[in-house]
Amino acid sequence: MAVYKTEHGWRVEISFKDTTGKYRKKGKRGFKTKKEAEAWAAEYSVANSKPTLQKGTLTLFSDYFDEYQQLRFDAGLKETTKESWHAVRKYVVDVYFKNVTLDQITRQMYQAFLNDYSSDKKRKSVVKRHQIMKQVIEQAFHDGLIPSDPTYGVIIPGADSKSADEKFLQVDELNQLLKYIETNDKLIKWNTSFMIYLIALSGLRAGEALALTRDDVDIDAHNISVTKTKQRSGESTTPKTKSSIRTIAMPDRFFDNYETFISAKSEWNDANELFDGRRWATINNHWLERIERELGFENIVSVHGLRHSHVSYLLSKGVDINYASKRLGHSNVTITQQVYAHLLRDKQQSEEAKTLNILGKID
Repeated sequence: MAVYKTEHGWRVEISFKDTTGKYRKKGKRGFKTKKEAEAWAAEYSVANSKPTLQKGTLTLFSDYFDEYQQLRFDAGLKETTKESWHAVRKYVVDVYFKNVTLDQITRQMYQAFLNDYSSDKKRKSVVKRHQIMKQVIEQAFHDGLIPSDPTYGVIIPGADSKSADEKFLQVDELNQLLKYIETNDKLIKWNTSFMIYLIALSGLRAGEALALTRDDVDIDAHNISVTKTKQRSGESTTPKTKSSIRTIAMPDRFFDNYETFISAKSEWNDANELFDGRRWATINNHWLERIERELGFENIVSVHGLRHSHVSYLLSKGVDINYASKRLGHSNVTITQQVYAHLLRDKQQSEEAKTLNILGKID
């Protein structure tokens, strides 16, 4: 698949084997974004490709999954999406549907899988796995390999994820965390603890923090440029949306400690990455939890929870939500409003009380 930009928008060209077994080429232009072009290519390729597995054979679900997955990969998918597919293959297909043929999968069997799989997982995680499984099984149905879709009408169980108001540190807790790292000569020099410190002060996503290089940190202008993100594979890629590419102003306290952090490094990797090219596996939530418990925090948050803590702190101090949204890299302010609705309600009540007090004093 080739995707490139023209004066008329994005154009994509793909090669695929059609339903007769012949190789074909197809191109289309005029897409507003690269993402739209890639999505069209993926759908077109899958819809028009010839399956090698035929109706009437005892097809193992794992074989069909692998074939369909490869079609999707060939059509072009983001690394993060590929990782999700690999996870489903390993933790769902190999565990629940190993040596099971397509025709053996019933709605009762699939519901039993969902019930068991969700017993120790959040509903959001179950939904993500189910969406991939459903996509594969629906395609098998459309290919005529099974008479009905066993995923139709199933119930997605699982515990609801914590609400945003349970995922952030209180103002005094955030201050405690920052000062704890700042005043510890060892912690301010270590990759893991300095990344915790950086995310708490910037609101960056973990992948964005891992991808930062020395060139991204402008000491004179007091800002950080976000132009890439680190995938779980270790590869640095462009962010998912244009709004994720941004420049973030940072406070003096960060740069005071940044100098200490980089001075402590004896060597840098070829890309001059702040965190030495570390992968997602090095994002140690246990280390953050250890600090939080030592400080006696009521809520124990993850590294991603520091992002929530950052924006919650800003909104509680009266920072405009439009600015906060841009700082986070949200594609629009509606996303910010939905995630932090509880804080906005508190702020609205405060503003209402202030308004009534002012109006009550009019002569």
